[in-house]
Amino acid sequence: MNTRNSLWLGGLLLAASCGGGGGGSGGSGAAAGPKAPLNLVAGVRGGDVVLDWSASAGAVEYRVYGSDQPDVVRDAANLIATVTTPGAALSGVPAGVPVFVAVSAKNSKAESALSAEVSLTLGPDPLLGDQWHLLNLGQAGGTPGEDVNALAVWNAGITGDGVRIAVVDDGLELGHEDLSGNVVPGKSHNYLDNSTNPSTGSHGTACAGVAASDDGNAVGGMGVAFDARLVGYNLLEELTDSNTVNAMTRDAAANHISSNSWGAPDGFGIPQPSANSWRNAVESGIVNGRGGLGTVYLWAAGNGALSAQGATDNSNLDGQANFHGVIAIGAVGDDGVKAFYSENGANVLVVAPSMGRANHAITTVDRTGPIGINDGTNPNDYADTNYTNTFNGTSSATPLAAGVVALMLEANPALTQRDVRWILAASARINDALDPDWGVNGVGLPINHKYGFGVVDAEAAVALAQAWVNVGPQKRVLTPLRQPNLPIPDADLVGVSDVITVANSNITELEYVQITFDADNHSFSGDLEIVLTSPSGTTSVLAEVHAQPQGSVPYDAFVFGCARLLGEPADGVWTLSVRDLAPQDVGTFKSWRLELFGS
Repeated sequence: MNTRNSLWLGGLLLAASCGGGGGGSGGSGAAAGPKAPLNLVAGVRGGDVVLDWSASAGAVEYRVYGSDQPDVVRDAANLIATVTTPGAALSGVPAGVPVFVAVSAKNSKAESALSAEVSLTLGPDPLLGDQWHLLNLGQAGGTPGEDVNALAVWNAGITGDGVRIAVVDDGLELGHEDLSGNVVPGKSHNYLDNSTNPSTGSHGTACAGVAASDDGNAVGGMGVAFDARLVGYNLLEELTDSNTVNAMTRDAAANHISSNSWGAPDGFGIPQPSANSWRNAVESGIVNGRGGLGTVYLWAAGNGALSAQGATDNSNLDGQANFHGVIAIGAVGDDGVKAFYSENGANVLVVAPSMGRANHAITTVDRTGPIGINDGTNPNDYADTNYTNTFNGTSSATPLAAGVVALMLEANPALTQRDVRWILAASARINDALDPDWGVNGVGLPINHKYGFGVVDAEAAVALAQAWVNVGPQKRVLTPLRQPNLPIPDADLVGVSDVITVANSNITELEYVQITFDADNHSFSGDLEIVLTSPSGTTSVLAEVHAQPQGSVPYDAFVFGCARLLGEPADGVWTLSVRDLAPQDVGTFKSWRLELFGS
Protein backbone atom coordinates (compact mmCIF):
# COMPACT_ATOMS: atom_id res chain seq x y z
CA MET A 1 0.00 0.00 0.00
CA ASN A 2 1.46 3.35 -1.01
CA THR A 3 1.83 6.06 1.60
CA ARG A 4 3.10 9.62 1.57
CA ASN A 5 5.41 10.81 4.35
CA SER A 6 7.08 14.15 5.10
CA LEU A 7 10.28 14.50 7.09
CA TRP A 8 12.55 17.41 7.94
CA LEU A 9 16.05 16.56 6.80
CA GLY A 10 18.61 19.19 7.77
CA GLY A 11 16.07 21.92 7.20
CA LEU A 12 14.80 20.36 3.94
CA LEU A 13 11.19 19.17 3.79
CA LEU A 14 10.74 16.17 1.49
CA ALA A 15 7.58 14.24 0.77
CA ALA A 16 8.20 10.72 -0.45
CA SER A 17 5.77 8.52 -2.33
CA CYS A 18 6.77 5.05 -1.24
CA GLY A 19 5.71 1.49 -0.61
CA GLY A 20 4.75 0.04 2.75
CA GLY A 21 7.32 -1.19 5.22
CA GLY A 22 8.97 0.05 8.36
CA GLY A 23 11.21 -0.83 11.22
CA GLY A 24 14.29 0.77 12.63
CA SER A 25 17.61 1.45 11.02
CA GLY A 26 18.47 -2.25 11.05
CA GLY A 27 21.41 -4.16 12.34
CA SER A 28 24.97 -3.95 11.12
CA GLY A 29 25.45 -7.64 10.46
CA ALA A 30 26.71 -7.28 6.92
CA ALA A 31 27.33 -11.02 6.56
CA ALA A 32 23.65 -11.84 7.13
CA GLY A 33 22.21 -8.89 5.28
CA PRO A 34 21.96 -8.08 1.57
CA LYS A 35 24.60 -6.08 -0.25
CA ALA A 36 24.24 -2.34 -0.73
CA PRO A 37 22.21 -1.42 -3.83
CA LEU A 38 24.13 -0.58 -7.00
CA ASN A 39 23.48 1.79 -9.90
CA LEU A 40 21.57 4.43 -7.93
CA VAL A 41 20.50 7.24 -10.25
CA ALA A 42 18.41 10.35 -9.70
CA GLY A 43 16.38 12.26 -12.25
CA VAL A 44 13.44 14.60 -12.55
CA ARG A 45 9.97 13.56 -13.63
CA GLY A 46 6.84 15.63 -13.29
CA GLY A 47 8.49 17.93 -10.74
CA ASP A 48 9.57 15.04 -8.50
CA VAL A 49 13.07 13.73 -7.90
CA VAL A 50 12.85 10.15 -9.16
CA LEU A 51 15.26 7.49 -7.90
CA ASP A 52 16.06 4.12 -9.37
CA TRP A 53 18.59 1.42 -8.52
CA SER A 54 19.36 -2.22 -9.15
CA ALA A 55 17.76 -4.85 -6.91
CA SER A 56 19.88 -6.42 -4.17
CA ALA A 57 19.61 -10.21 -3.81
CA GLY A 58 17.65 -11.18 -0.71
CA ALA A 59 16.36 -7.68 0.05
CA VAL A 60 12.79 -7.40 1.26
CA GLU A 61 12.83 -3.62 1.49
CA TYR A 62 14.96 -0.61 0.64
CA ARG A 63 15.52 2.50 2.73
CA VAL A 64 16.06 5.89 1.16
CA TYR A 65 18.17 8.35 3.15
CA GLY A 66 18.58 11.97 2.17
CA SER A 67 19.88 15.34 3.25
CA ASP A 68 20.70 18.78 1.95
CA GLN A 69 24.32 18.07 2.93
CA PRO A 70 26.75 15.58 1.34
CA ASP A 71 27.92 12.35 3.02
CA VAL A 72 24.46 11.18 4.02
CA VAL A 73 24.41 9.23 7.27
CA ARG A 74 22.28 6.12 7.66
CA ASP A 75 20.20 7.14 10.66
CA ALA A 76 16.56 7.78 11.53
CA ALA A 77 16.92 11.54 11.12
CA ASN A 78 17.81 11.09 7.43
CA LEU A 79 15.32 8.33 6.59
CA ILE A 80 12.99 9.57 3.84
CA ALA A 81 11.19 6.46 2.68
CA THR A 82 10.97 2.71 2.88
CA VAL A 83 9.97 0.82 -0.28
CA THR A 84 9.67 -2.85 -1.14
CA THR A 85 10.95 -2.63 -4.71
CA PRO A 86 13.68 -0.48 -6.33
CA GLY A 87 12.55 3.06 -7.08
CA ALA A 88 11.04 6.04 -5.28
CA ALA A 89 9.74 9.53 -6.07
CA LEU A 90 10.53 12.46 -3.78
CA SER A 91 7.92 15.21 -4.01
CA GLY A 92 8.09 18.77 -2.78
CA VAL A 93 11.82 19.24 -3.31
CA PRO A 94 12.45 23.01 -3.49
CA ALA A 95 14.31 24.42 -6.48
CA GLY A 96 17.87 25.55 -5.99
CA VAL A 97 18.56 23.30 -2.99
CA PRO A 98 20.96 20.38 -3.54
CA VAL A 99 19.55 17.01 -2.47
CA PHE A 100 21.94 14.19 -1.51
CA VAL A 101 20.50 10.69 -1.46
CA ALA A 102 21.70 7.14 -0.78
CA VAL A 103 19.86 3.82 -0.43
CA SER A 104 20.29 0.71 1.69
CA ALA A 105 18.86 -2.80 1.33
CA LYS A 106 17.36 -4.77 4.23
CA ASN A 107 16.14 -8.24 4.98
CA SER A 108 14.82 -9.77 8.21
CA LYS A 109 18.32 -10.03 9.65
CA ALA A 110 20.22 -6.90 8.77
CA GLU A 111 20.45 -3.70 6.79
CA SER A 112 23.24 -3.14 4.28
CA ALA A 113 25.62 -0.25 4.10
CA LEU A 114 24.53 2.71 1.99
CA SER A 115 24.84 2.76 -1.77
CA ALA A 116 27.03 5.26 -3.54
CA GLU A 117 25.53 8.72 -3.02
CA VAL A 118 23.86 10.78 -5.75
CA SER A 119 22.91 14.44 -5.74
CA LEU A 120 20.52 16.59 -7.71
CA THR A 121 19.39 20.20 -7.71
CA LEU A 122 16.03 21.18 -9.14
CA GLY A 123 15.82 24.34 -11.16
CA PRO A 124 15.59 25.72 -14.68
CA ASP A 125 17.71 24.09 -17.40
CA PRO A 126 20.23 26.80 -18.30
CA LEU A 127 20.69 25.76 -21.94
CA LEU A 128 17.01 25.37 -22.79
CA GLY A 129 16.91 28.79 -24.44
CA ASP A 130 19.48 27.61 -26.98
CA GLN A 131 17.44 24.57 -27.96
CA TRP A 132 15.65 26.16 -30.89
CA HIS A 133 14.65 22.73 -32.18
CA LEU A 134 12.32 22.49 -29.18
CA LEU A 135 11.12 26.10 -29.12
CA ASN A 136 12.22 28.32 -32.01
CA LEU A 137 11.84 31.96 -31.04
CA GLY A 138 14.20 33.19 -33.73
CA GLN A 139 17.45 32.38 -31.92
CA ALA A 140 20.51 33.32 -34.01
CA GLY A 141 18.32 34.45 -36.90
CA GLY A 142 16.14 31.37 -37.23
CA THR A 143 12.49 31.44 -38.23
CA PRO A 144 10.15 31.45 -35.21
CA GLY A 145 7.96 28.37 -35.08
CA GLU A 146 10.30 26.15 -37.10
CA ASP A 147 10.64 23.58 -34.34
CA VAL A 148 9.18 20.27 -33.24
CA ASN A 149 6.10 21.96 -31.67
CA ALA A 150 6.00 20.08 -28.37
CA LEU A 151 5.16 22.83 -25.86
CA ALA A 152 1.41 22.15 -25.74
CA VAL A 153 2.12 18.42 -25.32
CA TRP A 154 4.33 19.02 -22.31
CA ASN A 155 1.79 21.41 -20.83
CA ALA A 156 -0.76 18.62 -21.09
CA GLY A 157 1.51 16.41 -18.96
CA ILE A 158 2.72 14.15 -21.78
CA THR A 159 6.48 13.81 -21.45
CA GLY A 160 7.38 10.29 -22.62
CA ASP A 161 6.85 8.72 -19.21
CA GLY A 162 6.73 4.94 -19.35
CA VAL A 163 8.30 4.72 -22.82
CA ARG A 164 11.75 3.23 -23.37
CA ILE A 165 14.13 4.28 -26.15
CA ALA A 166 17.09 2.12 -27.17
CA VAL A 167 19.87 4.30 -28.58
CA VAL A 168 21.84 2.05 -30.93
CA ASP A 169 25.08 3.88 -31.62
CA ASP A 170 28.68 4.13 -30.37
CA GLY A 171 27.64 4.15 -26.72
CA LEU A 172 25.83 6.14 -24.07
CA GLU A 173 27.34 7.74 -20.96
CA LEU A 174 24.99 6.27 -18.39
CA GLY A 175 26.16 8.47 -15.53
CA HIS A 176 25.94 11.81 -17.31
CA GLU A 177 24.41 14.40 -15.02
CA ASP A 178 21.63 15.18 -17.51
CA LEU A 179 20.89 11.59 -18.55
CA SER A 180 21.38 9.33 -15.54
CA GLY A 181 17.92 9.89 -14.11
CA ASN A 182 16.34 8.48 -17.25
CA VAL A 183 18.72 5.56 -17.77
CA VAL A 184 17.28 2.12 -16.99
CA PRO A 185 19.78 0.50 -14.60
CA GLY A 186 21.48 -2.64 -15.83
CA LYS A 187 19.76 -2.80 -19.22
CA SER A 188 22.33 -1.19 -21.53
CA HIS A 189 24.91 -3.33 -23.30
CA ASN A 190 28.57 -3.00 -24.21
CA TYR A 191 29.51 -5.23 -27.14
CA LEU A 192 33.22 -4.87 -26.42
CA ASP A 193 33.16 -6.51 -22.99
CA ASN A 194 29.57 -7.81 -22.61
CA SER A 195 29.02 -5.52 -19.65
CA THR A 196 26.02 -3.27 -19.02
CA ASN A 197 28.07 -0.07 -19.33
CA PRO A 198 28.55 1.23 -22.90
CA SER A 199 29.66 4.68 -21.71
CA THR A 200 32.43 5.46 -24.21
CA GLY A 201 30.31 6.93 -27.00
CA SER A 202 30.08 10.68 -27.70
CA HIS A 203 27.74 10.42 -30.68
CA GLY A 204 25.27 8.11 -28.96
CA THR A 205 25.37 10.22 -25.80
CA ALA A 206 24.45 13.31 -27.81
CA CYS A 207 21.64 11.40 -29.54
CA ALA A 208 20.26 10.27 -26.18
CA GLY A 209 20.25 13.86 -24.98
CA VAL A 210 18.21 15.04 -27.95
CA ALA A 211 15.62 12.37 -27.27
CA ALA A 212 15.39 12.24 -23.50
CA SER A 213 17.76 14.29 -21.36
CA ASP A 214 16.29 15.36 -18.01
CA ASP A 215 14.34 18.56 -17.47
CA GLY A 216 14.23 20.85 -14.46
CA ASN A 217 17.47 19.61 -12.89
CA ALA A 218 19.37 22.90 -13.19
CA VAL A 219 21.92 21.50 -15.66
CA GLY A 220 22.08 21.44 -19.45
CA GLY A 221 18.95 21.51 -21.51
CA MET A 222 16.26 18.89 -22.02
CA GLY A 223 15.11 16.21 -24.43
CA VAL A 224 11.83 16.34 -26.30
CA ALA A 225 10.63 13.30 -24.28
CA PHE A 226 12.35 14.27 -21.05
CA ASP A 227 10.68 11.58 -18.95
CA ALA A 228 11.30 8.69 -21.36
CA ARG A 229 13.68 5.95 -20.27
CA LEU A 230 16.97 5.23 -22.04
CA VAL A 231 19.17 2.24 -22.76
CA GLY A 232 22.31 2.34 -24.87
CA TYR A 233 23.88 -0.27 -27.13
CA ASN A 234 27.38 0.53 -28.43
CA LEU A 235 26.97 -1.55 -31.58
CA LEU A 236 29.20 0.72 -33.66
CA GLU A 237 32.17 -0.10 -31.43
CA GLU A 238 31.95 -3.78 -32.46
CA LEU A 239 29.88 -3.85 -35.65
CA THR A 240 29.42 -7.50 -36.55
CA ASP A 241 26.43 -9.25 -38.08
CA SER A 242 25.64 -11.11 -34.88
CA ASN A 243 25.92 -7.95 -32.76
CA THR A 244 23.71 -6.07 -35.20
CA VAL A 245 21.02 -8.73 -34.95
CA ASN A 246 21.30 -8.59 -31.18
CA ALA A 247 21.02 -4.79 -31.08
CA MET A 248 17.90 -4.86 -33.24
CA THR A 249 16.15 -7.47 -31.10
CA ARG A 250 17.64 -7.08 -27.62
CA ASP A 251 14.95 -6.62 -24.94
CA ALA A 252 12.37 -6.28 -27.71
CA ALA A 253 9.54 -6.80 -25.24
CA ALA A 254 10.64 -3.78 -23.19
CA ASN A 255 12.10 -1.40 -25.80
CA HIS A 256 9.38 0.65 -27.44
CA ILE A 257 11.65 2.55 -29.83
CA SER A 258 14.99 1.84 -31.49
CA SER A 259 16.79 5.05 -32.52
CA ASN A 260 19.50 4.50 -35.13
CA SER A 261 21.68 7.39 -36.30
CA TRP A 262 23.99 5.23 -38.40
CA GLY A 263 23.94 3.19 -41.57
CA ALA A 264 25.70 2.76 -44.89
CA PRO A 265 28.67 5.12 -45.46
CA ASP A 266 27.60 8.43 -47.00
CA GLY A 267 28.97 10.11 -50.06
CA PHE A 268 29.79 7.25 -52.42
CA GLY A 269 26.62 7.33 -54.51
CA ILE A 270 26.45 3.56 -54.84
CA PRO A 271 23.66 1.12 -53.98
CA GLN A 272 24.45 -0.47 -50.62
CA PRO A 273 22.09 -3.36 -49.82
CA SER A 274 21.35 -4.38 -46.25
CA ALA A 275 22.30 -7.75 -44.83
CA ASN A 276 19.70 -10.48 -44.81
CA SER A 277 20.41 -11.08 -41.12
CA TRP A 278 19.66 -7.42 -40.30
CA ARG A 279 16.42 -7.49 -42.30
CA ASN A 280 15.29 -10.65 -40.51
CA ALA A 281 16.07 -9.06 -37.14
CA VAL A 282 14.02 -5.96 -37.94
CA GLU A 283 11.20 -8.14 -39.24
CA SER A 284 11.25 -9.96 -35.93
CA GLY A 285 11.16 -6.68 -34.03
CA ILE A 286 8.22 -5.18 -35.91
CA VAL A 287 6.22 -8.39 -35.52
CA ASN A 288 7.15 -9.52 -32.01
CA GLY A 289 8.44 -6.42 -30.23
CA ARG A 290 6.34 -4.73 -27.51
CA GLY A 291 4.16 -7.78 -27.07
CA GLY A 292 3.19 -7.89 -30.72
CA LEU A 293 2.69 -4.13 -31.20
CA GLY A 294 6.14 -3.93 -32.76
CA THR A 295 9.33 -2.05 -32.06
CA VAL A 296 9.40 1.34 -33.77
CA TYR A 297 12.69 1.62 -35.68
CA LEU A 298 13.78 5.18 -36.53
CA TRP A 299 16.62 5.46 -39.03
CA ALA A 300 18.76 8.41 -40.16
CA ALA A 301 18.11 9.09 -43.84
CA GLY A 302 21.76 10.01 -44.45
CA ASN A 303 24.07 13.01 -44.74
CA GLY A 304 25.50 12.50 -48.22
CA ALA A 305 23.44 14.94 -50.29
CA LEU A 306 26.55 17.08 -50.81
CA SER A 307 29.57 14.99 -49.99
CA ALA A 308 33.26 15.71 -49.87
CA GLN A 309 33.76 12.85 -52.31
CA GLY A 310 31.68 14.67 -54.95
CA ALA A 311 28.72 12.30 -54.98
CA THR A 312 25.12 13.30 -54.40
CA ASP A 313 23.70 10.45 -52.38
CA ASN A 314 20.05 9.51 -52.31
CA SER A 315 18.69 7.90 -49.15
CA ASN A 316 17.17 5.17 -51.30
CA LEU A 317 20.65 3.84 -52.03
CA ASP A 318 20.90 2.79 -48.37
CA GLY A 319 19.41 -0.67 -47.95
CA GLN A 320 18.71 -0.02 -44.27
CA ALA A 321 17.13 3.43 -44.53
CA ASN A 322 14.89 2.23 -47.38
CA PHE A 323 13.64 -0.96 -45.70
CA HIS A 324 9.92 -1.24 -45.00
CA GLY A 325 10.52 -2.03 -41.33
CA VAL A 326 12.13 1.33 -40.51
CA ILE A 327 11.07 4.98 -40.62
CA ALA A 328 13.65 7.14 -42.42
CA ILE A 329 14.15 10.65 -41.03
CA GLY A 330 15.63 13.61 -42.92
CA ALA A 331 16.72 17.01 -41.60
CA VAL A 332 15.70 20.66 -41.93
CA GLY A 333 17.37 23.75 -40.52
CA ASP A 334 16.06 26.50 -38.25
CA ASP A 335 14.33 28.11 -41.25
CA GLY A 336 12.42 24.96 -42.21
CA VAL A 337 14.50 24.42 -45.36
CA LYS A 338 16.26 21.15 -46.15
CA ALA A 339 19.66 20.87 -44.53
CA PHE A 340 22.33 20.89 -47.23
CA TYR A 341 23.53 17.39 -46.33
CA SER A 342 20.12 15.71 -45.88
CA GLU A 343 19.48 13.13 -48.59
CA ASN A 344 16.42 13.11 -50.81
CA GLY A 345 14.52 9.88 -51.14
CA ALA A 346 11.15 8.38 -51.93
CA ASN A 347 11.80 6.29 -48.79
CA VAL A 348 11.96 9.33 -46.45
CA LEU A 349 8.80 9.51 -44.34
CA VAL A 350 9.30 12.79 -42.46
CA VAL A 351 12.00 15.29 -41.50
CA ALA A 352 12.94 16.86 -38.16
CA PRO A 353 14.91 19.96 -37.13
CA SER A 354 18.70 19.77 -37.10
CA MET A 355 21.62 21.91 -38.23
CA GLY A 356 20.96 23.73 -41.50
CA ARG A 357 20.95 27.46 -42.29
CA ALA A 358 24.12 29.22 -41.14
CA ASN A 359 25.27 25.96 -39.51
CA HIS A 360 22.96 26.73 -36.55
CA ALA A 361 23.25 23.38 -34.83
CA ILE A 362 21.69 21.49 -31.93
CA THR A 363 22.38 21.91 -28.22
CA THR A 364 22.53 18.60 -26.38
CA VAL A 365 24.57 16.64 -23.87
CA ASP A 366 28.15 15.59 -24.53
CA ARG A 367 30.55 13.25 -22.77
CA THR A 368 31.52 14.51 -19.34
CA GLY A 369 34.71 16.54 -19.57
CA PRO A 370 36.74 17.42 -22.69
CA ILE A 371 36.62 13.94 -24.24
CA GLY A 372 33.58 14.24 -26.50
CA ILE A 373 32.34 16.41 -29.33
CA ASN A 374 33.11 19.51 -27.27
CA ASP A 375 36.76 19.03 -26.40
CA GLY A 376 37.25 22.61 -25.24
CA THR A 377 39.06 23.80 -28.36
CA ASN A 378 36.10 25.39 -30.16
CA PRO A 379 35.66 28.95 -28.89
CA ASN A 380 32.06 28.98 -30.12
CA ASP A 381 31.05 25.91 -28.13
CA TYR A 382 30.14 25.87 -24.44
CA ALA A 383 32.76 26.37 -21.75
CA ASP A 384 31.02 23.52 -19.94
CA THR A 385 32.32 20.59 -21.98
CA ASN A 386 29.54 18.33 -20.65
CA TYR A 387 27.40 19.91 -23.39
CA THR A 388 27.76 20.94 -27.01
CA ASN A 389 25.97 23.31 -29.40
CA THR A 390 27.41 21.72 -32.53
CA PHE A 391 25.49 18.45 -32.85
CA ASN A 392 24.01 18.04 -36.32
CA GLY A 393 22.99 15.81 -39.19
CA THR A 394 20.18 13.37 -39.67
CA SER A 395 21.94 11.86 -36.65
CA SER A 396 20.30 14.55 -34.53
CA ALA A 397 17.00 14.64 -36.41
CA THR A 398 16.43 10.91 -35.81
CA PRO A 399 16.47 10.85 -31.98
CA LEU A 400 14.35 14.01 -32.03
CA ALA A 401 11.74 12.10 -34.03
CA ALA A 402 12.21 9.14 -31.66
CA GLY A 403 11.36 11.44 -28.75
CA VAL A 404 8.19 12.56 -30.51
CA VAL A 405 7.24 8.91 -31.00
CA ALA A 406 7.75 8.44 -27.25
CA LEU A 407 5.23 11.22 -26.62
CA MET A 408 2.79 9.50 -28.98
CA LEU A 409 3.20 6.15 -27.26
CA GLU A 410 2.62 7.65 -23.83
CA ALA A 411 -0.56 9.26 -25.18
CA ASN A 412 -1.68 5.96 -26.70
CA PRO A 413 0.31 2.87 -25.63
CA ALA A 414 -1.79 0.63 -27.90
CA LEU A 415 -0.31 2.04 -31.13
CA THR A 416 1.41 -0.50 -33.36
CA GLN A 417 4.59 0.41 -35.18
CA ARG A 418 2.48 0.66 -38.35
CA ASP A 419 0.11 3.10 -36.65
CA VAL A 420 3.11 5.25 -35.75
CA ARG A 421 4.08 5.47 -39.43
CA TRP A 422 0.57 6.56 -40.39
CA ILE A 423 0.33 9.15 -37.63
CA LEU A 424 3.73 10.72 -38.30
CA ALA A 425 2.88 11.12 -41.97
CA ALA A 426 -0.69 12.33 -41.50
CA SER A 427 0.25 14.86 -38.81
CA ALA A 428 3.43 16.23 -40.42
CA ARG A 429 3.59 19.96 -41.13
CA ILE A 430 4.31 21.29 -44.61
CA ASN A 431 7.52 23.32 -44.57
CA ASP A 432 9.35 25.28 -47.25
CA ALA A 433 6.00 25.70 -48.98
CA LEU A 434 7.46 27.23 -52.15
CA ASP A 435 9.66 24.24 -52.88
CA PRO A 436 8.65 23.05 -56.38
CA ASP A 437 8.72 19.36 -55.48
CA TRP A 438 5.64 19.57 -53.25
CA GLY A 439 2.68 17.63 -54.60
CA VAL A 440 0.00 15.28 -53.33
CA ASN A 441 -0.29 11.54 -53.60
CA GLY A 442 -3.36 9.64 -54.72
CA VAL A 443 -5.27 10.25 -51.49
CA GLY A 444 -4.36 13.90 -51.14
CA LEU A 445 -1.47 13.67 -48.68
CA PRO A 446 1.31 16.24 -49.33
CA ILE A 447 4.56 14.64 -50.51
CA ASN A 448 8.06 15.84 -51.32
CA HIS A 449 11.22 13.89 -52.14
CA LYS A 450 13.21 16.21 -49.85
CA TYR A 451 10.79 16.23 -46.93
CA GLY A 452 8.63 13.13 -47.16
CA PHE A 453 5.27 14.18 -45.72
CA GLY A 454 6.78 17.19 -43.92
CA VAL A 455 8.24 18.16 -40.54
CA VAL A 456 7.44 16.11 -37.45
CA ASP A 457 4.85 17.97 -35.36
CA ALA A 458 4.55 16.70 -31.79
CA GLU A 459 1.30 18.49 -30.94
CA ALA A 460 -0.48 17.27 -34.06
CA ALA A 461 0.97 13.76 -33.76
CA VAL A 462 -0.08 13.35 -30.13
CA ALA A 463 -3.57 14.70 -30.82
CA LEU A 464 -3.98 12.23 -33.69
CA ALA A 465 -2.54 9.39 -31.61
CA GLN A 466 -5.06 9.97 -28.82
CA ALA A 467 -7.98 9.51 -31.20
CA TRP A 468 -6.39 6.88 -33.44
CA VAL A 469 -8.10 3.62 -34.35
CA ASN A 470 -5.49 0.97 -35.04
CA VAL A 471 -5.07 -0.24 -38.59
CA GLY A 472 -6.08 -3.80 -39.38
CA PRO A 473 -3.74 -6.72 -40.01
CA GLN A 474 -1.07 -6.04 -42.60
CA LYS A 475 -1.23 -7.67 -46.02
CA ARG A 476 1.88 -8.31 -48.09
CA VAL A 477 1.81 -9.07 -51.80
CA LEU A 478 4.87 -10.06 -53.83
CA THR A 479 4.34 -9.83 -57.56
CA PRO A 480 5.89 -12.29 -60.03
CA LEU A 481 9.27 -11.27 -61.42
CA ARG A 482 9.01 -9.30 -64.67
CA GLN A 483 11.88 -9.72 -67.13
CA PRO A 484 11.52 -7.11 -69.86
CA ASN A 485 15.23 -7.32 -70.87
CA LEU A 486 15.06 -3.92 -72.52
CA PRO A 487 18.27 -2.24 -73.73
CA ILE A 488 18.56 1.19 -72.07
CA PRO A 489 19.45 3.81 -74.71
CA ASP A 490 22.58 5.76 -73.81
CA ALA A 491 22.20 9.48 -73.05
CA ASP A 492 18.54 9.39 -74.07
CA LEU A 493 15.67 11.45 -72.64
CA VAL A 494 13.00 8.87 -73.50
CA GLY A 495 14.41 5.71 -71.98
CA VAL A 496 12.43 2.50 -71.51
CA SER A 497 9.57 1.40 -69.29
CA ASP A 498 7.69 -1.70 -68.27
CA VAL A 499 4.43 -2.35 -66.44
CA ILE A 500 3.15 -4.72 -63.77
CA THR A 501 -0.59 -5.10 -63.29
CA VAL A 502 -1.73 -5.90 -59.76
CA ALA A 503 -5.19 -7.36 -59.26
CA ASN A 504 -7.06 -8.83 -56.29
CA SER A 505 -4.38 -7.80 -53.80
CA ASN A 506 -7.01 -6.84 -51.18
CA ILE A 507 -4.77 -3.89 -50.26
CA THR A 508 -6.93 -0.80 -50.31
CA GLU A 509 -4.47 1.39 -48.38
CA LEU A 510 -0.78 1.04 -49.10
CA GLU A 511 1.76 1.63 -46.36
CA TYR A 512 5.01 0.92 -48.17
CA VAL A 513 6.28 -0.43 -51.47
CA GLN A 514 9.59 -2.19 -52.15
CA ILE A 515 10.87 -2.37 -55.72
CA THR A 516 13.52 -4.87 -56.75
CA PHE A 517 15.39 -3.66 -59.85
CA ASP A 518 18.09 -5.37 -61.89
CA ALA A 519 20.34 -3.79 -64.48
CA ASP A 520 23.51 -5.53 -63.39
CA ASN A 521 25.26 -5.22 -66.75
CA HIS A 522 25.03 -1.42 -66.84
CA SER A 523 28.57 -0.23 -66.30
CA PHE A 524 27.75 3.04 -64.49
CA SER A 525 24.62 2.93 -62.34
CA GLY A 526 24.96 6.64 -61.52
CA ASP A 527 23.78 7.45 -65.06
CA LEU A 528 20.34 5.99 -64.42
CA GLU A 529 17.16 7.76 -63.38
CA ILE A 530 14.54 5.31 -62.14
CA VAL A 531 10.94 6.42 -61.63
CA LEU A 532 7.98 4.44 -60.31
CA THR A 533 4.43 5.46 -61.24
CA SER A 534 1.63 4.05 -59.10
CA PRO A 535 -1.86 3.14 -60.36
CA SER A 536 -3.06 6.45 -58.87
CA GLY A 537 -0.57 8.34 -61.04
CA THR A 538 1.87 9.31 -58.27
CA THR A 539 5.47 9.42 -59.51
CA SER A 540 8.33 8.52 -57.19
CA VAL A 541 11.96 9.06 -58.13
CA LEU A 542 13.85 6.03 -56.85
CA ALA A 543 17.25 6.99 -58.25
CA GLU A 544 18.67 10.22 -59.66
CA VAL A 545 21.63 10.78 -61.97
CA HIS A 546 24.66 11.37 -59.78
CA ALA A 547 28.43 11.05 -59.52
CA GLN A 548 30.18 7.95 -58.19
CA PRO A 549 33.71 9.22 -57.55
CA GLN A 550 34.97 6.01 -55.94
CA GLY A 551 33.71 3.82 -58.76
CA SER A 552 30.38 2.36 -59.77
CA VAL A 553 28.38 -0.53 -58.31
CA PRO A 554 25.57 -1.95 -60.49
CA TYR A 555 21.92 -2.35 -59.57
CA ASP A 556 22.05 -6.09 -59.05
CA ALA A 557 18.53 -7.00 -57.86
CA PHE A 558 18.74 -3.93 -55.63
CA VAL A 559 15.69 -3.18 -53.48
CA PHE A 560 14.39 0.40 -53.39
CA GLY A 561 11.73 1.64 -50.96
CA CYS A 562 8.82 4.03 -51.37
CA ALA A 563 6.92 5.63 -48.47
CA ARG A 564 5.13 8.29 -50.56
CA LEU A 565 2.18 6.15 -51.59
CA LEU A 566 0.62 5.92 -48.13
CA GLY A 567 -3.14 5.37 -48.38
CA GLU A 568 -3.26 4.63 -52.10
CA PRO A 569 -4.83 1.40 -53.46
CA ALA A 570 -2.48 -1.31 -54.68
CA ASP A 571 -4.51 -2.70 -57.56
CA GLY A 572 -3.94 -1.36 -61.04
CA VAL A 573 -1.11 -0.70 -63.47
CA TRP A 574 2.35 0.07 -62.08
CA THR A 575 5.04 1.50 -64.36
CA LEU A 576 8.80 1.56 -63.90
CA SER A 577 10.66 3.94 -66.20
CA VAL A 578 14.44 3.94 -66.65
CA ARG A 579 16.48 6.59 -68.43
CA ASP A 580 20.24 6.82 -68.99
CA LEU A 581 20.95 10.54 -68.86
CA ALA A 582 24.73 10.61 -69.31
CA PRO A 583 26.96 9.38 -72.16
CA GLN A 584 29.30 6.39 -72.61
CA ASP A 585 27.82 3.61 -70.45
CA VAL A 586 25.07 1.22 -71.53
CA GLY A 587 23.16 -1.73 -70.13
CA THR A 588 19.86 -3.55 -69.91
CA PHE A 589 16.70 -3.13 -67.84
CA LYS A 590 16.66 -6.84 -67.03
CA SER A 591 13.97 -7.38 -64.40
CA TRP A 592 11.84 -5.94 -61.62
CA ARG A 593 9.15 -6.86 -59.13
CA LEU A 594 7.04 -5.22 -56.42
CA GLU A 595 6.43 -6.06 -52.80
CA LEU A 596 3.36 -4.24 -51.51
CA PHE A 597 2.55 -3.65 -47.82
CA GLY A 598 -0.77 -2.33 -46.58
CA SER A 599 -4.21 -3.09 -45.27
